[in-house]
Amino acid sequence: MFSEINQKNKLEILGKLAASLSHELRNPLSAIKLNLDYMKMGVDELPEEMLESLESCITGVERIEYLIENILSFSRRNRNSSEKICINDVSKIAVSLSQAKASREKITISTEYLDNIVKVEFSKSNLLQVFLNLITNAIEACNGNRGKIFIKTHSSDTTPYNVVWAITDNGMGIKDEIKEKIFGDFFTNKETGTGIGLTVCKNLLEEKDAKLEFSSEFGKGTTFRIFFKTELKVQDA
Repeated sequence: MFSEINQKNKLEILGKLAASLSHELRNPLSAIKLNLDYMKMGVDELPEEMLESLESCITGVERIEYLIENILSFSRRNRNSSEKICINDVSKIAVSLSQAKASREKITISTEYLDNIVKVEFSKSNLLQVFLNLITNAIEACNGNRGKIFIKTHSSDTTPYNVVWAITDNGMGIKDEIKEKIFGDFFTNKETGTGIGLTVCKNLLEEKDAKLEFSSEFGKGTTFRIFFKTELKVQDA
């Protein structure tokens, strides 16, 4: 049963990824086309404003290449394979892929990553799935109310769970009476939700001995924290 739920959730996340990626690609491609047309007016001698247009094209191309390369990289991997990975790197990709949805909802995402953080043993694709789920939930919790989301990685004194990824939103929060239910199968507080996202996240994390916890105050916001097991103590930069 869990494998079926897991597969369904992967397809749902894949759809969200495709939508976000399409939106990300559409804007820079449009900008590139407009700027290239403009540059045709003076190829030999580019005035300052055309040089600025050229820089805009380069930035757009680099952005596209970055997104495509990461998508292709994850699609080539065995989704169940594990390796030593930096959670900062995976988090940056998840944030990048979520920016389009956040921007449409007028929600800002800010980050603070611990330098030289100890790598953890995990599947990159599975961890990306977890981060995307939690970021998407945070965006939806803000409900388009010019919300703010803050993502942070830091160390912890709770050995052996020495690496922590945390996401905080100032959204609607979670009512006390449903806090014990949110990790249950098919439980959802959303009209269009499936109730499988957090269940899958929790199971994927527990497979690697990681813990998912949360704190929330209704009307003020929610924080989800992932505690990763490591063999070494994290050294703050």
